[in-house]
Amino acid sequence: MDFGTIFWLHQRIGNAIPLYMFILGVLSFFNYARGRGVDGGIIGAVIIGELLIIAQATLGIIMLTMLGGLEQRAIHILYGCLAVIFLPGLWVYTRGEMDRRASLIWGVAGIFMMGLTLRAIGTAGIN
Repeated sequence: MDFGTIFWLHQRIGNAIPLYMFILGVLSFFNYARGRGVDGGIIGAVIIGELLIIAQATLGIIMLTMLGGLEQRAIHILYGCLAVIFLPGLWVYTRGEMDRRASLIWGVAGIFMMGLTLRAIGTAGIN
């Protein structure tokens, strides 16, 4: 793949992730409001979201090796690293709980991840 294709994919996946995380958060809040715990749909959505983030990070690493400029993109890379470890870290923190409280935690996490990924987009340095 050429750089242009990788860049295009990196941008498109990067634009999809905040919307996806917002939907994940809203669905988790709905479960919480209905008195339900985390269900298989939420777990599946978390896994798909993490795979999207890993794909995004992989494309970013490929672009970084092709282009260089680590110093100019340090904050963007920091946000990317946090995005990669946040969802698995939250799973460890909640110890895989599936109760109503976990629905609230995953709802907040989805909204937080939306904000984190929007901030990462803002620090990308693309004109």
